[in-house]
Amino acid sequence: MHRQPHPHLPPVWQSLFVLLLLTLAHAATAQTEGSTAETRAERHYQVGHRIITLAESKTAPALTLAVWYPTAAETRPHTYGGPTLGRVALDAAPLAVSAPYPLLVFSHGYGGGGIGAVFFTEALAARGWIVVCPDHRDRHSAVRSGVGQVPGANMRGLLRHAGEIAASTPMQRVNYHYRIDEMRQALDGVLVSPDFGPLIDRQRIAVGGHSFGGYTALGVGGTLPEYHDPRIKALLLFSTGAGAYLFEEVELARVKVPSMLFLGEREATQKRGAATMRELSERIYRNLPAPKYFLEVRGADHFSFNNRFSDRPGARLMSGSEAQFDLIRRYALAFLERHVAGREGRDLDQTDPLLSRYVHPKR
Repeated sequence: MHRQPHPHLPPVWQSLFVLLLLTLAHAATAQTEGSTAETRAERHYQVGHRIITLAESKTAPALTLAVWYPTAAETRPHTYGGPTLGRVALDAAPLAVSAPYPLLVFSHGYGGGGIGAVFFTEALAARGWIVVCPDHRDRHSAVRSGVGQVPGANMRGLLRHAGEIAASTPMQRVNYHYRIDEMRQALDGVLVSPDFGPLIDRQRIAVGGHSFGGYTALGVGGTLPEYHDPRIKALLLFSTGAGAYLFEEVELARVKVPSMLFLGEREATQKRGAATMRELSERIYRNLPAPKYFLEVRGADHFSFNNRFSDRPGARLMSGSEAQFDLIRRYALAFLERHVAGREGRDLDQTDPLLSRYVHPKR
């Protein structure tokens, strides 16, 4: 069944509808303990999980981070919220003997939370990475780390503000610089953390994001000189229209690191403003430098890149699949392993039946 917004809705409301679905985190089928996150991602390490808060400073409010990392502690089934399960050692000590580890700082979509892509973040930590995901201080939030879906979230206000973002241009981008500031705060904060900072390889750092989080990652990844962090070695982007309509092409062309960009096949013709998601994705892709990868996931929607935190029947109807999770995870892991960790990234040079389009350096 092809899931699209109601055909009689105006284009702008179709875009808002998609963003609302994303924010509700109706993003993928429920993970059960022992599922693909463990059996297909080749766990090399046990995974620790911790929620930490960066203290308020004179220049920044407090910021909550969800962190995954290698540990030697025994793991147990863990409920992140709703049907989203994992297997972690809560608050366990990091495994220092195998350090240093590469680092990924990943930014969630508007109104989401740092636990939004558990299917990927937990698996990456199992491969020997430290993964940090901030809970951005969006005007409205439906998901928070350590909580799952937020009870009583103001969904009407969230939808209205999501519409303002979707209608924005680079001229309004200053309204969203708080996200880039928080991305830098998360990166700097974990690097000075006494528990994690000494374990991070500062020569192997990547950033990424989903949807509005793609704008966040691009903001520190080279588009804006005043925010550019030269420690960043690669960009991982999950379905980000905002990464195109909030930057000029000349700004996107300033990025100098490898990138991987995903798009869902079913969202490709949906519009953000005057452009379709495929047009926006192609705008990003053509302006980024090689090596770069563009993957269109067969049957995927904009919200197939997140876990979900609701058991409601409607949420199940608007979920992705474990097969899509597995594909996104395999290619994203392979990209980060090759271009950041310096290890062989399997799958990168091969296509897959679940990809409706795959453009990579060897093609």
